Amino acid sequence: MIEIRDLEKRLSPEFTLRIPSLTIEDGERVALIGPNGAGKSTLLRLLAGLLKPDKGAVTVTEGKDAVGYQPQTPYVFKGTTEANVRLGDRGGTDIEKLLKDCMLDGLRDKKTDRLSGGERQRLCLARTLACNNRLLLLDEPLSAADIETGEALCGVLLEHCQANGVTLVMSTHLPRQAFEIATKFLILYHGEIAEYGDAATLNDPQSAFGKRFLSQWKWE
Repeated sequence: MIEIRDLEKRLSPEFTLRIPSLTIEDGERVALIGPNGAGKSTLLRLLAGLLKPDKGAVTVTEGKDAVGYQPQTPYVFKGTTEANVRLGDRGGTDIEKLLKDCMLDGLRDKKTDRLSGGERQRLCLARTLACNNRLLLLDEPLSAADIETGEALCGVLLEHCQANGVTLVMSTHLPRQAFEIATKFLILYHGEIAEYGDAATLNDPQSAFGKRFLSQWKWE
């Protein structure tokens, strides 16, 4: 479980992330959405323990060893695609299935410095899933994927979370991904929560910004 109380994190004179109260239960899958600069990446880094709040507290009951974090810019190590994915394996992971599911089986021997942006992103997702963490914090993990690939990877991520009881917080700017994966939706606007709730939130937003922001999303 994740609990946030009286959180404040100032990033500049013009921007402070403020979350008075937020609880994410075990097994929930939260889509973190909002415009650029709303505080999505900052919140994920606070949850991962990479940033410390200026005020308030972030409590993750799973413990640091159970948390997997994937930043927006994929990071790969020197070597082959397969070797990179295997770095995440703590034992018991079916790496062959993971390579196939993430459409990397044909790239297993390819050197990471020759991978495209989308391929690097898929590699990082596979390596993160190989760790079998109880909490996943993913920052735009599928942003470089085309529609077909993105939908397939959404299915892989959803299956992984459901099969292993994983709690997920994932930022995305793609409505289809959010709708397919999430059980809850958190809309940030200028460092504050504009909306938080289940799918009904998307149909009946209460804030003026939520109504304006969601009206721009195209779910077809």
